[in-house]
Amino acid sequence: MIIILKKLDIILGAILIVVLFFGVYLFNNKRIQIFANLDAAKIEKISISYVGGTFITTDKSQIAEIIDYLKPLKFSKRSDNSVPNETPNAGIALIDRNGHAISGMAIYGDVARVYPKENDDYTIPCGFEKDIEDLCEKYQENNKLSIE
Repeated sequence: MIIILKKLDIILGAILIVVLFFGVYLFNNKRIQIFANLDAAKIEKISISYVGGTFITTDKSQIAEIIDYLKPLKFSKRSDNSVPNETPNAGIALIDRNGHAISGMAIYGDVARVYPKENDDYTIPCGFEKDIEDLCEKYQENNKLSIE
């Protein structure tokens, strides 16, 4: 009887591991890296609006750091393309040397709409808005220090 229970525990453990593996695999496959293919060399200006204000930079090192932050982020596609409010509470525009938007997004609560216009909305990663706001505040503080 004990041998049967041990074999049953092993079988159930193996099944649980397989289910967890496929669950994680399926969850991660629904998440995409929107900014993965960005070329920082083609971006001449980044404009970020957020609750605390607006930040605009043409500084190549700042652009590179922001792009390095954005590239690995994974966003989840939403089945419901509705937003919680009509006015975005944050936005990012990545602009080339001709003044054209290469890419960008408007953020409505936890929903992101990617531009140029895509058909899907995405759920933003946890902490995304705070991280962007912290980067902007860091750069604005550095700019104030360099002016003084």
